[in-house]
Amino acid sequence: MSWESKQDFCGLAVEGKIICKASTANTTGQYLEKLGAHGDFAATKPFGVVSSPSNDYTIAADHVLSGVKLGQIKAVDGKKYALASVHYETAAAAEPVLTASAVQVEDGATTETMNTYALPDIQLSTDEIAVIIAGAAALEGTGCELTRAAADFACTVGPHNVNGYPVASDVKEGRITVQLTIGQYGDDAPTVTAAQGWDVSAPLTCADPDSDFPEWTCTLSKPLGKTLASAANSSSSNGNA
Repeated sequence: MSWESKQDFCGLAVEGKIICKASTANTTGQYLEKLGAHGDFAATKPFGVVSSPSNDYTIAADHVLSGVKLGQIKAVDGKKYALASVHYETAAAAEPVLTASAVQVEDGATTETMNTYALPDIQLSTDEIAVIIAGAAALEGTGCELTRAAADFACTVGPHNVNGYPVASDVKEGRITVQLTIGQYGDDAPTVTAAQGWDVSAPLTCADPDSDFPEWTCTLSKPLGKTLASAANSSSSNGNA
């Protein structure tokens, strides 16, 4: 790789539309030390060197991010990484933000052998405006304007380690969380109605109620349904019979 070309650990780059602009390997390891009879280190050994990388992207053209699954596998330099999270943020007069993170898993992992969480289509735009993401809610209120919306599509990737190295893994706790920031510029306070399947996990809260133009925030959440690899493989086998 070179300075001009970044390593796409999370696999979200799309030529001409989503450009990987930064990558971080986030490599960690363990170190074993044992003392000898005289209190010096008689033996040392590094082990369990693994990575939990992340990527930052630039949206170069409007694009629908579709077919993405938390837990999907990307192979980079002979190692396997499972997608753990995608963060998408829009705000008034600010460049949209798209980032993602992954976790190193066992060398034999493939998307077909992993349990996964399928994400809904995510409409990405180059426009510097705040939009409600993933259809999470409806905003009402005369004179109220959405100024920021941030969505986290995330799960927990749990490697099963032996001597610090993953030999198996699974995903769990898949959810979407959307945080809204709303400006009130009139007499009416905003109202937010969760879409079907969503919950208001943190209700509307005003940080500065005495201001002439108060700001409100709220959070909505939606659990994701897990697709079991065993069920998918079984269906595929039955279809080929």
